[in-house]
Amino acid sequence: MQQPPSTIRSIYFYLVSLIALGFIVGSSVYLLNYAAKAGVFKNADFTYRGTPPGIFAVSPKIDSASPAFAVTCQDKCSLTDSDRLSISDWQQNYKAWREQPSAKTNRARGLVNALSFLVVALPIFFFHFRTAQKDYKQANDSANGESVSRGSKTLRSIYFYLVALAAVVMFIISAGVTINTVLKTWVVKDANTKSSASTPVKLPGTPATTDTQGVSSLLACADKCSLSAEVKQELQNWQTDYTQAQTELDNQNKNDWQRTLATSMPFLLVSIPLFWLHWLVIQKDRKKQIS
Repeated sequence: MQQPPSTIRSIYFYLVSLIALGFIVGSSVYLLNYAAKAGVFKNADFTYRGTPPGIFAVSPKIDSASPAFAVTCQDKCSLTDSDRLSISDWQQNYKAWREQPSAKTNRARGLVNALSFLVVALPIFFFHFRTAQKDYKQANDSANGESVSRGSKTLRSIYFYLVALAAVVMFIISAGVTINTVLKTWVVKDANTKSSASTPVKLPGTPATTDTQGVSSLLACADKCSLSAEVKQELQNWQTDYTQAQTELDNQNKNDWQRTLATSMPFLLVSIPLFWLHWLVIQKDRKKQIS
């Protein structure tokens, strides 16, 4: 007659199954998120790059407390050695900004990561979960038909109830976020008004865009200040990138609902079968106990 599995053995297999299931759920959610962005919510990607860095003075001018960078050249070029150092620093920062991965690259990296974790977690989960269920059945059938040990039943119940609880929480949060986004986007549109706290306040007498005036003034004085062709080209590229980045940010704000739904709906789709499968086992075990 086979000996029933030990409690420590059961704890190990259920714990590894729970951890592996967490990786499977996370990977599945990301894969659904990727599919949603690629097929339905095509404007949901967020670059996280912001606007390219502007040129700012290393130290403010004596007669100005503003760090804004500006060059004049009516009579002669006003560039100083510290100004040229600021331009050199700006070139490095701008190069680093342009080398940041795009939204498409980040999405592709996430896809590879999700697939990698899924490929590793699936066999680990199935092996440990099946072993735990075999041990449970063995313990249930052992000892001349005696009922399964209290420890084995408790561990099994903890596992299934814990996963079911996590699925319910996931469902409530994702369903709430989804309904909230739908209502604000198409039903109660006044609730989708952006807070004024997120809008920068423009003070009287300050330039409209302190991050652009340095580049604009340099381009206007490029010849008189003897700027190299490389610097001039970078300044022109910066203006193009800045305009594109501003457009991207505006579009991302307009399409914020797509990004939210592309995130919440995969959690919703995963939580429903996750809860249902585990709840069926809970109800099945409960009926066996009653009978």
